[in-house]
Amino acid sequence: MDSPGSARWRRPLLLSLMGAVLVIAACGGDEKDDGTAPGSVTRGPEILIVIPAGKPIVIGFSAALTGPIGARGTEYRDATVTGVERWKAANGNLIGGHRIVVHAEDDGCSEPGLAAIAAERLLAQPGLVGVIGPQCSGGAIQAIPIFSAAAVVAISGSATTTNLTTDQDAGRFFFRTAYRNDLEGALIGQYLAGLDVETHYFVDDGSTYAVDLIDAATAIAARFGVTVNRIQVTPGQVDFSQEAETIASADPGFVGYAGFNPDAVLFFRQLRDAGYNGPFGAGDAAASLRGFVEPLGQLAENVLFAGCSPTLSSGFLSDFEGHHGYSPTAAFPAHYADAVTVLLNAISKVAVESSDGSLTIDPSELRDAVRAESLAEGESGPVFFDIFGDRVPSAGDLAGQLIVQGFAEQDNSVFISLGLQACQVQDGALVNLLDTGAEIR
Repeated sequence: MDSPGSARWRRPLLLSLMGAVLVIAACGGDEKDDGTAPGSVTRGPEILIVIPAGKPIVIGFSAALTGPIGARGTEYRDATVTGVERWKAANGNLIGGHRIVVHAEDDGCSEPGLAAIAAERLLAQPGLVGVIGPQCSGGAIQAIPIFSAAAVVAISGSATTTNLTTDQDAGRFFFRTAYRNDLEGALIGQYLAGLDVETHYFVDDGSTYAVDLIDAATAIAARFGVTVNRIQVTPGQVDFSQEAETIASADPGFVGYAGFNPDAVLFFRQLRDAGYNGPFGAGDAAASLRGFVEPLGQLAENVLFAGCSPTLSSGFLSDFEGHHGYSPTAAFPAHYADAVTVLLNAISKVAVESSDGSLTIDPSELRDAVRAESLAEGESGPVFFDIFGDRVPSAGDLAGQLIVQGFAEQDNSVFISLGLQACQVQDGALVNLLDTGAEIR
């Protein structure tokens, strides 16, 4: 996913980047600085990562932690910490005698330049072994080349823009447990084709994520002979009355919105006020009980989302709630837990403990270990990686081929196998549609 940059968000984000660095010692969820001060750390494909005796293994985390998108980024940070805790419960508290900490940086989602600043701050952390994130596609575009040049593995649980993996350089240090926008677009396009209505509207906020998603959905819809009208709005926009009037007067069969809350909430409310009462849907960026459904109450009934959280296991929910005191509701907590689990598994396999108590990791070996890693039963489903770093359901698959094949065969199981879920607001809850057989209302 991705989020727009708005001047009204920039000041608190910059303040957080200047001073509010969060280090989470992943033991019982305690938040504290571990005494590891950032400094000058030389990194590269041929430079070993060395963690001195008594110093922690640092797992970096990159997401928006303030501003309108901050609640989602905080949830994904907490899911990452929960993933660390669950890994430790299964594998032990230490790797090669070293404890594990999560160091979080606020990357502003896709605020211009802030993801790059967050990446550089993470790279300056002694003991940094890998990064979970960035959260958003716009931020990932900024950060991927920086992490790659430093030979640092980054695994995003939510950056979905289609070509983030395939367009990265030959080092291929970027991976994702999230699905791709062309898969989500295929789901949306197929749904539109089944409505048998001539006129539809898509609205996007102009962000990298949103434009890519709507491009994909529009292309799939066109294959079925369905024409979609498109409107672009401004990130942080509050008054959607003009766009709402245009759409309502056209009386379309469906309206879709690609962008984040609270913008999605405001747009939907004004669309209903303008008189449009037909089906409405949004992408993963707005799919949240806390962010979308609760602010709208009864008005949100029957809204559809492409890109929802998979059904979380009772064990994961219990651990998450026990560590953080609330329940996750956004689209990708499972994907983030799986991302850090993959990274920790890989670290444990390639880390070499020396007689002096230090730990040595070859960054290229770690990258290759991540690519070879598998979670047959991840929280978000089976997780393997293809040669580009995209998530696939089994070894040897290619994400792009699976998406094309699934579309050609009209096989909905491909969506679930690649970590994508659709849901609808029913009786105030987000009800998953693909893996439960629930009917769309």
